[in-house]
Amino acid sequence: MSVTVPGVITSASDVYTPERIAAFKASGQWRDQLIVDFLDRHRRQRPDRTAVVDENGRITWAALADRVDRLAAAFVDAGLRPGEFVAVQMPNRIEFVEIYLAIQRAGLRALTMMSIYREHDVAYMLRTTGARAYIVPDTHRRFDFVAMAQRLRSQAPDLRTVIVLGEAGEGMVPYERFLAERAPAPGAFAHLRPDPDQVSKVSFTSGTTGLPKGVVHTHNTDLSPPTMIAGALGLGPETPIWMPSPIAHATGLLFGVYDSLLCGAKLVLQDQWDPQRALEMISRERATFTVSATPFIGDLVEQDNLSSYDLSSFRYFVSGGARVAPALVERARSEMGCLLLRVFGQSEAPLHTLNFPDDPWEKVTGRDGRPFDGIDVTIVDPSDRATPVPVGEVGEYSTAGPHVFLGYYGSPEATAEARDESGRYYSGDLCTVDEDGYVLYVDRMKDIVNRGGVKISALEVENLLAAHPLVQAAAVVAVPDQRLGERACAFVVTRGGAELTLAQISAFLDEMGVTRQKWPERLEVIEALPATPTGKIQKNVLRQRLTADSASSGRV
Repeated sequence: MSVTVPGVITSASDVYTPERIAAFKASGQWRDQLIVDFLDRHRRQRPDRTAVVDENGRITWAALADRVDRLAAAFVDAGLRPGEFVAVQMPNRIEFVEIYLAIQRAGLRALTMMSIYREHDVAYMLRTTGARAYIVPDTHRRFDFVAMAQRLRSQAPDLRTVIVLGEAGEGMVPYERFLAERAPAPGAFAHLRPDPDQVSKVSFTSGTTGLPKGVVHTHNTDLSPPTMIAGALGLGPETPIWMPSPIAHATGLLFGVYDSLLCGAKLVLQDQWDPQRALEMISRERATFTVSATPFIGDLVEQDNLSSYDLSSFRYFVSGGARVAPALVERARSEMGCLLLRVFGQSEAPLHTLNFPDDPWEKVTGRDGRPFDGIDVTIVDPSDRATPVPVGEVGEYSTAGPHVFLGYYGSPEATAEARDESGRYYSGDLCTVDEDGYVLYVDRMKDIVNRGGVKISALEVENLLAAHPLVQAAAVVAVPDQRLGERACAFVVTRGGAELTLAQISAFLDEMGVTRQKWPERLEVIEALPATPTGKIQKNVLRQRLTADSASSGRV
């Protein structure tokens, strides 16, 4: 019997009518399958083929399935009950894949946490979900996870078991010792199989716009986006997937782990970002596809030895989450021979638009995809969400369909703000949709610079700055101004550390014929733009820097 918590979403039936659930299933958008069903298929059909490669080794489908079953048996032996949460905070390693699949095999729920999270955030996530077990590496990138886990025990009252990959601390269990000695008999987990409409996992948002919120998905909603992308791009057993984004995040998990299992494709995991290492892995493993962060493809095209790698297998770099400049799409094709396909989605409604490979080139370079079949996208008036805006006008992005989350775990107020009773999600993004149905992301609603009543898109200015020969990357944020309300400040990373002045930026924009009100009125040259592991520029960090500078110098 599954564990339930009063007032917390546990199933699709908590937020959808029986008729809506039946419609999703009748259309084939929800297939009532679990991701471990595909593991069983590959164990039978391709047992000796490589399933996952990481920077420490590789594992076959048969060996992966055996270890998943042994770990699931260990979860049961440890007294974990169906519906309880197991928290996993691991880097891009084979063991993460084992753990995630074993959680589902045992009828448990996953709390996935990226390895960058530290004590304050982890304690909050463990407490919010009531996680009963927590799995970490002993150290990663010189951080001591064992010491953090010891401190967390007093802050997470429901936590019973800490499992450590590597050297465990006092009262913790080493990962390899925790595994059951042998896999249980076939069918041993049948009575633990969850309803595909039940919650499968909770993953917390990156917190770029506020406190983290636990995004709730089911087994059915999880499988919808990776199924759509696999069908659109023809993924299969012969199309290895390279994944440099964290697989603890929705992007890496759904379009790395899930698509690998859906298709029987080898999954190639890169943990720490290094463009030369990335090129080596793509070339050696004959990778075909990834969904990953825009800065990664930006780094790859900047490498001066691209021609020394055989990248002929690599066809698709799918990217969203961070802004994609049209010039970068052109460079990916001309310099790497791959299609950079712009997409749109969020953790709450993962990737559900795509620039398809045969779409008109002007759409591929200039838009953020069109919705997959069965996905509704509507641009609405932010002040009256019941009112759609005319085609081509800017409004708030909303979407409905089989991919949308159920809500935020334990936060009905936040859920009500983002998702209406019909299941439509309002993202807080300003977008347009053209007459052909292609989405164009304009900005976060709060990222518009309001200069004396003139609304300036930060994205528009960033794309203009990206065309400057000395600019490698740029982010524009609003600076408070007593007279105009706000002015634009540009944070810029220059190519090769070149010097760049505000006067040069102004002259460049003037030459391009850009309206003067759109020119940045302050320039900050920095070494790198702060970003989450999924590539989202952390504008809150940039704003905090401006606030601190103003407080210390009185500068506006």
